[in-house]
Amino acid sequence: MLKDVLLDVVKHTNGLGFIEAVKIEGTTSETSISAMDVDRTVMLYGQLHNAVSEFEGTFGAANLGFLNWLLNWEYLNDDGSSLSVVRKERNSVEQPEELEFKGSAGSPWFYRFMSGALVEEQLRTVRFKGADWNIEFQPSQKSIQLFNNAAQGIVQFEPYFSLTTNGGDLSIGFGTGQNSHRGDLIFASNIQGKLTNTFHWPIAQVMAILKLASSGNCKISIANVGALQITVDSGIGVYNYVLPAKS
Repeated sequence: MLKDVLLDVVKHTNGLGFIEAVKIEGTTSETSISAMDVDRTVMLYGQLHNAVSEFEGTFGAANLGFLNWLLNWEYLNDDGSSLSVVRKERNSVEQPEELEFKGSAGSPWFYRFMSGALVEEQLRTVRFKGADWNIEFQPSQKSIQLFNNAAQGIVQFEPYFSLTTNGGDLSIGFGTGQNSHRGDLIFASNIQGKLTNTFHWPIAQVMAILKLASSGNCKISIANVGALQITVDSGIGVYNYVLPAKS
């Protein structure tokens, strides 16, 4: 279970290509994850379906690319391998200190966690207080693929897209002005709710997030205050990606 959890967390953070480190907070009843990219375009708030007892405490995981490599290196992941969390007491508080990877042969390899004090200093995340969502829906796999196909073509010219409603249709617009490459598409129909403002969101980041989603495990929420949330349920955890709009 521990390895599956770590692979899932790495996939939904470092796998996006723009999140380099995460903050993990664990209790006896829940394990939560938060992160933010360096440009503050995406905030992540996630929670595992089942608490991981070894993750009790507050700590950080950086160098996620290295962690992903350790999790997939055959030398450390053969039939006789083991993976464990090494915990240590600091200032009278016990917390995770490192991961120990051990293959069936050879010496173990270690991945160091960031301490609670260091993660509070270096991995500060913005506390999202929630929003009154004007529109919420589950996108179809066809719509997700349509967006990703369009995004791959236009992103080299236009970094942002816009969202508008017309009747029950939610439309995505690419490009601005008559002198630019542009186009639009209907992303979802029979939508309940209405958008009264036009905001813009980054194409590359949304495309990366939607590539993690499949039909039935993704929900999109949009607020007229200029917030977009994409929720992905992996089966192991729920990951909420919040993107403030660019007006």
